[in-house]
Amino acid sequence: MENIKSLIIEDLNRIDKILNSLFENENEVFFSLKKFLFSSNKRIRSIFTILFLKTLGIEDIEDRAIKVLVAGELIHNASLLHDDVIDDSEYRRNNETLNKLYSPKISILLGDLLAAYSTEILNEIDNSEVILIFQDCIKNMSNAEINQFLLRNSVPALEEYLQICSGKTASLFVAIIRSVLIVENISQEYFEKMLKVTEQYGLLYQISNDIEKKSSENDSKNGVHTIKDIIGIEKTNILVDNYKENIRREIDEFPKNKYKNALLELIRRT
Repeated sequence: MENIKSLIIEDLNRIDKILNSLFENENEVFFSLKKFLFSSNKRIRSIFTILFLKTLGIEDIEDRAIKVLVAGELIHNASLLHDDVIDDSEYRRNNETLNKLYSPKISILLGDLLAAYSTEILNEIDNSEVILIFQDCIKNMSNAEINQFLLRNSVPALEEYLQICSGKTASLFVAIIRSVLIVENISQEYFEKMLKVTEQYGLLYQISNDIEKKSSENDSKNGVHTIKDIIGIEKTNILVDNYKENIRREIDEFPKNKYKNALLELIRRT
């Protein structure tokens, strides 16, 4: 992953600089929140988006597009803080969760704070369409989490599971890409195809995460049944390979450059 990040490190640093500026309060809780935001963080949504833009030849990414990525990171991390309370998780990213360090109440409040900061950042972009895109995204994420909670201790149908994956994970990938394409004024030639690829990648990312050992153990503990419980691990692996192949096939139509190669490598490693 580091060799992929090195291609776009300047843009990733722009994201981190804005995130850093939001948390200047030096009390213990804010220090822990900042550590949470920066410890072993994959920034996968930002990396995927930046590589996609640069594949199209956009070397100088607009400040407003960077702010979209910051908002996406804040919303994602807010959802993780809330998830830790829902799942009673004690560890994330090899560190104690804020849920364990302090209390579920603090974890919820900090998640709400990150969501509020994301709204502030999105308002700075000054585009009503982008605001509506993220509003719909947050509703989709929340509804998917509620549906997953209601299905605990029962095996969902494959369609139900994929709808949950689409809402809780793919919807944020798509909201980020859609908003960035609007801000960067990308031509319709690539617009719809990028959205299609992003939706597929979001599903692939969630499915791959669900079959990782640590995530699988946590799901089992909480009575959450995922793809491997529905179709079995062998068919799940075949499904993952099919998603990767379909995404690679779609990306083949984009310009050839080092960023496209890195994007393909990111997909291979997912």
